Amino acid sequence: MALLEREHWLDALRHSPAGRVALVSGEAGIGKTALVRAFCDGLTRPVLWGSCDALQTPQPLGPLHDIARQATGELAAAMAAESSRPAMFRAFLDQLTAREAVAVVEDAHWADEATLDLLLFTARRISSTRGLLVITYRHDEVGPDHPLRAVLGALSTDASALRIRLSPLSVAAVATLVGPDGPDAAELHARAGGNPFFVTEVLADPDRRVPETVRDAVLARAAGLGPAERDALNSVAVFPGYAPAPLVQAPGKAVDNCVDAGMLIRDGTRILFRHELARLAVEEGIASARRTELHARALADLTRWGSDPARLAYHAEQAGDAAAVLVHADAAAGRAAAVGAHRQAADHYAQALRFTDGTSPRRHAELLERHGEACAHAGRSAAAVRSSLRAIERWRDEGDQEREAALMACCSYYLWNQGRNAEAHAMVRQALALAERLPEGPGLVAAYTWSAYLLMLARDIAGAVRTGSRAAELAERFGEHTLLARALNAVGSAQWSIDPDLAVRTMLRSLRAGRAAGDDAAVGSAMVNLGSAAGEIRRYDIAEHWLREAMTWCSDRDLDDVRSYATAWLARCLWERGQWAAAEATVEQVGATECAPSRIVALTVLGRLRTRRGEPGAADLLDEAWSLAEQTGDLQRLWPVAAGRAELASLSGRQADGSLPETYALAVRLGIGWAIGELGQWLEPAPGKVHPAAAPPYRMSPVEAARAWDELGCPYESAMALAQSPDHLREAVRRFESLGARPAADRAARRMRDLGIRTPRRSTLAHPHGLTAREADVLDLLKDGLRNSEIADRLRITEKTAGHHVSSILSKLGVRTRQEAAKHGETPERT
Repeated sequence: MALLEREHWLDALRHSPAGRVALVSGEAGIGKTALVRAFCDGLTRPVLWGSCDALQTPQPLGPLHDIARQATGELAAAMAAESSRPAMFRAFLDQLTAREAVAVVEDAHWADEATLDLLLFTARRISSTRGLLVITYRHDEVGPDHPLRAVLGALSTDASALRIRLSPLSVAAVATLVGPDGPDAAELHARAGGNPFFVTEVLADPDRRVPETVRDAVLARAAGLGPAERDALNSVAVFPGYAPAPLVQAPGKAVDNCVDAGMLIRDGTRILFRHELARLAVEEGIASARRTELHARALADLTRWGSDPARLAYHAEQAGDAAAVLVHADAAAGRAAAVGAHRQAADHYAQALRFTDGTSPRRHAELLERHGEACAHAGRSAAAVRSSLRAIERWRDEGDQEREAALMACCSYYLWNQGRNAEAHAMVRQALALAERLPEGPGLVAAYTWSAYLLMLARDIAGAVRTGSRAAELAERFGEHTLLARALNAVGSAQWSIDPDLAVRTMLRSLRAGRAAGDDAAVGSAMVNLGSAAGEIRRYDIAEHWLREAMTWCSDRDLDDVRSYATAWLARCLWERGQWAAAEATVEQVGATECAPSRIVALTVLGRLRTRRGEPGAADLLDEAWSLAEQTGDLQRLWPVAAGRAELASLSGRQADGSLPETYALAVRLGIGWAIGELGQWLEPAPGKVHPAAAPPYRMSPVEAARAWDELGCPYESAMALAQSPDHLREAVRRFESLGARPAADRAARRMRDLGIRTPRRSTLAHPHGLTAREADVLDLLKDGLRNSEIADRLRITEKTAGHHVSSILSKLGVRTRQEAAKHGETPERT
C-alpha cells in the first residue's frame, strides 16, 4: 500500500539534524511504524530497531536487548555480560555517537521503567552525538499519570525535538486506496475513522465487506485461510511482540501462506503479525482450552531456549502453571530490580504472590517482604506497608523474631513516608523492644538504624546521634553494609545542626558505604539528605550540588520517592534564593507521588511562591500542606508551612492562626535555630526580644541582617530586613519589585507614605489590574495570539505553568476568554 498523506512528515524526518529526538505519535493502526520504516529504508547509516512488548509486565530494557542484537562492540558486550545499568546506557549512547546511527524505540507506551529511564538518559545527552532517536507511542493511551509522561515532560521545553502527530486519512486518501472497483470510500472512511490499518484490512478481504471493528476485519481475513494456516496464526498469536520461528507449532508451508496472505511477517528468525491489533484479535478468538495449551507449549519451548524470565512468567501465568510462575516471576523481579525497574519488580512479585497457595509460610513471607521493598523503591508506599505488615505476621507465626524485628524497623520508614509518623514511631519502638531481647544481630542493627533515622527526621538531634552511632558500630561488626550507610546517614543529617563540617564528613562516609554495598537507594538517600540538610541551614552551593546529583542518580535508577523529594527540595532552594521562575518549573517536575514529605515540600514552595507574588490559590496550597504536615508532627514538615501561613496572613492584614505559636514552641524545645528565627519573626515579640537560639540573621540589626542575607543568597529576606529600617525602605521596595514580590512592595510603599517619605516611581508591578510581571509578559503574548505551548516555548516555562498564568490573568481581568483578555487594554510601558 502507498504511504499517503505522510509526505510532509517523511520529509521532516529526512531533514532532521543530527543529535535530535523525534516523537512519532498517533492512535493504534494510524501508520507510525509504516512512516518510520519508510524513513529508515532510505538511509545509508545504521538503523537500530527495538520494540516494547505488550506483556502484562514488560521485560526490563526489552528494546535495548533488541538493539544489542543488531549492534557491535561495547553495547553487545555490556548487554551480554548483564553489566550495570549506567554501563549499558553509556554503551548505547556511544553507538549513536560512533556510528551516527538512527535508534528506533517502538511502542513506548508499553515501555518498562528502565527503558523509560534509558530514553530520558539519551534525550538529555543526544545533542552531543551525531545520532537520531525516534520514539513511537500511542498518544491516546498516555494519560496524565502514565510513566511515559516523564520523558515527554522532559522534552516539552526542547525546541529542537521533532514532534509528529499522525492524523487519520482523508476521504480522498481512502478513495485512492480503494480504487474505482472497491467499496464506497465515504462509507469505509466513516466506519474506519480514516485509520489506515482498518482500511487495509478491509481491502485485503476478497469480499470487500465493511465490518464493524478492526477485530471483525482481522477475523474475516483469517476465516478465509485454511485450517493449517489458522493453526499457524493461533500459534504465533500467543507470543506478544514476536514468535521465534522454530517455536511456531505449524508446518513451514502454512506459515509461508500466512506471510503471502499479508497476515504475518518474517523478520529474520522471528515471525510476527503485521500489527499488534491483529495479534490481539486472533488471540482473543482462540478457544480457552487451546490457548492454555499453546501457552504451556510456549513455556516449555522458551524454557529450553533459556528465554528471559519475564516472558516465561507471562506464559506460565497464561498456562496456569503455579510452580513455574513462582520460579520465573521471582527471577524476573530480581532481574528488574537489578536494572532499576522497580515497578516491574513489584509487579512480578505481585504476580508470584497470586500463586502462593501451597507454598511454605517462609517462602510466602519472603515474597511479601521483597514485594514491600520493591514497592517502597517504586514510590508505592501504601502497598509497601500492606505487604510488609502481612510479612511481619508470617514471620511472627514462624517464630522468626530476628526477621520480624528487622522488618518492623524497616516498615516504620515506609509508614513515615506515608506521613503516618505516630504509627512509624510506635512500630520502631516495638522493633527495638523485640530486638533488644534477642542476641545481638541483624534485627538489632535494623532496629537501631531506623530508630535513629526517625529520631533525626523528628529533629531529636542528640537521640539520633546517640542511637545512630550505636547502629553504625553494630552494622560494621555484623557486616551489614546497607544498614551502615543508613545509620551514618541518620547521624550525619543530625549533625548539621551542631557541626556542619563534621556532618559533611559523616554523610560522605554514608555515601561511600552505600556505594560499597551496591545499594542504590542508600546512595540516593545520602545524596538527598546531604542536599536537604545543607539547604535547611542555607548552605545552598552544597545543597544544590547534592540535590541535582540525587535527582540524576535516582532518575537513572527509578527511585521515584527519593527523586521527587530531591526535586521538591531543589525547588525550595531556588525559591529561597529568589529564582522564582526556576523554582516554579522545578516544583512541577515533582509529579504525582505517594511520598508525603515530597508533597509537603512541593505544596509549601508553590503556596509561598504565590503568596509572595500575590497570586491566587496560595491559601489552599498551604492548607493542604498543613493537613499533611500536621499528621507527621515533625518540625521539619511543620515549620515551613506554619511560616508560610503566617506570612500570608501578615501580607493580607490578618492575624496568624494557632499553628504558629505551637510550631514555634516545638522549635524552641528542639533548639533548631533557623526554625526559631523564621517562625519568631511573625510572632510580634516585645521590641528587641529575639530568642537567643535564633539563627544569626534574625538577631542582627536590619542593615546587618540584610548584609548577612545577601551573603547567604536570599534576596527576599534581605529586602524584608531593609524594610524594617525607615532609611532603607526605598531600597527594600526596589528589591521587592525586582523579584516580582508585589504584596511586600506595596506594604513597604505604604509604610513610606505613612512616614511621609516620597515613594519611588513604581515599575511594572504597579499594573493597573494587579498582574505580576510574569503575567504581564504572558498577556503581551496573548495579544499576539499565541497558544499556551507557544507561550511556554517563548518564556522557557512549562505549558502547565503557562496555563496557570493565563487562568490567573482571566481572573484578575474579570474576563472569560483569552480573546477578551487580549482586547483588555494595553499593558503599561515597562520601566
